[in-house]
Amino acid sequence: MNKCDKMLLMTTLFLLSFVTTFIVTKFLIRQVPKTNFVGIDLHKKEKPKIPELGGISIVSGVVTSILFLIAVNSFATLKLIFNEELNVIYILAVLGVILMTALVGLIDDILGLRQRYKFLLPFLIALPLMAVKVTALHKFSIFGIEISPWIYELILIPIGICAATNLTNTFAGFNGLEAGVGAVASFFLILIGIQINNGYVIFLSTILLSSLLAFLFFNWYPSKIFPNDVGTLLIGAMISSIVILGGIEIKGVILLLPHIIDFLFFKLPNKLPSRGWHGELINGKLYCKGKPVHFAQFIMKVFNGIEERNLTLFFIGLEVIFGIIAILVRV
Repeated sequence: MNKCDKMLLMTTLFLLSFVTTFIVTKFLIRQVPKTNFVGIDLHKKEKPKIPELGGISIVSGVVTSILFLIAVNSFATLKLIFNEELNVIYILAVLGVILMTALVGLIDDILGLRQRYKFLLPFLIALPLMAVKVTALHKFSIFGIEISPWIYELILIPIGICAATNLTNTFAGFNGLEAGVGAVASFFLILIGIQINNGYVIFLSTILLSSLLAFLFFNWYPSKIFPNDVGTLLIGAMISSIVILGGIEIKGVILLLPHIIDFLFFKLPNKLPSRGWHGELINGKLYCKGKPVHFAQFIMKVFNGIEERNLTLFFIGLEVIFGIIAILVRV
């Protein structure tokens, strides 16, 4: 596949995902409040009620474009147009992971799941990628040490997906944070995909980036809709699937370092708190008065108060730094 064909397919996937997500998000903003699925924006003086379940639109954009990518690699006419050949089995496996993740997220958003179930269910979500022998794509090694295929497929894949989905699910709660940081990670995954010449990484990352940018248009400060678990879990599932297909585990870990720092240094020591993670709004800035239980609260203390928009921009900037490091690291 030459560069022009690759750019054509990337552009098509980007537009399809963006438009789908954009349209569905606008629909959700209008319709969700009628169903009473709304949440209170704790970081606004007026405490407005904001539509939830916005992650459904991200799922819609991602799934639509993945189905198109499958069609491109299945139908002769589209193959001639885009001149692309990827193994549909692996793309279908990613689709399976995405749909199962969305289902878990929806169940949690609508019915509620205990924290331990949200930690364990991603092991089931990993089954599609465990079943398709991703080790046939390339050898997997960590710091030059080759990993046995069965260890990778049966142990490391489910652990990786479980870790990523929970990390992106817990590093959340501020306007534009989840989608913004996820979009930056997706952008650098595209660059890494180009760096290693891996079509799976390039095209799937393009799909995720586009969908997150479209959603961010509405989720940016002041947010008009929240992603909720169906969105935050999806981001982690998609990133981990891309990393697995590309064999870029170390780079993937680097891209998730903001989430890892949040989990290891703030969430885990405080027994994964579901409350007390937000900031106290005083004169337009967010402050943390007690012990930080969220990376964001630590930043509030460092800056002695910070506007929510700037807080999100800080983490986006931090993700850019880690993205550059991920590109430069040779593994």
